[in-house]
Amino acid sequence: RPYVKFVRGYIGSPDAKITTCVGGGCKNFIVLVNSQYAFKFPLNDDGTERALRELRITTALRKYTKFKIPEMEIIKWNNMAVRRYEFFPGVVLGEIPPRIAMANRHHIAAQIAQFMYEIGRADPTEIRDLKPKKTAKPDFLYGWFHNDIGQNFILNPDTFDIVGFIDWETAIFGSFKTGLYIADHHWDKYGYRGLTVDVMDAYAKLYFNTDK
Repeated sequence: RPYVKFVRGYIGSPDAKITTCVGGGCKNFIVLVNSQYAFKFPLNDDGTERALRELRITTALRKYTKFKIPEMEIIKWNNMAVRRYEFFPGVVLGEIPPRIAMANRHHIAAQIAQFMYEIGRADPTEIRDLKPKKTAKPDFLYGWFHNDIGQNFILNPDTFDIVGFIDWETAIFGSFKTGLYIADHHWDKYGYRGLTVDVMDAYAKLYFNTDK
């Protein structure tokens, strides 16, 4: 209740339409309001370090991709760093029946691959201190990576175009392999079998045909 009350007061709308959920790993409590904003409240700590890191990464990488990365603001409230995000209308992959999604798998996979390629080859100076080594360079399946892409992209349910990628809290500069393995396990479990193969095929073509 205190979280929802704060959100209603912050946006100045006591009758706002509110939806709530707990984020993966129970690290955050999320409040969606009026299909306009998403507020993320930290549950395990004050959230400051995670919020500042995510803000730096998303701000630096936004200009390198054609896909949207939500605008983000940090609000200090009740001794915690609350994150307010731009809300993207659409659906996550899990809201699309596997039969329909798999009929459009090549279109979806090509967009995920394009995103991985665009972000992965970026090397903005302002976040080089967040890399394992400042001298580390982007390479094949190595570089800046969202690292939690399984359900964290928003789709237009009519065209299956990806609107944008959300939830950058676990983004890294490093190998894509673990993140892709986790996404593959998730997609396979929920019926989107083979999507990772299509993503890898499209990514490899982009990387070797464009850069090599």
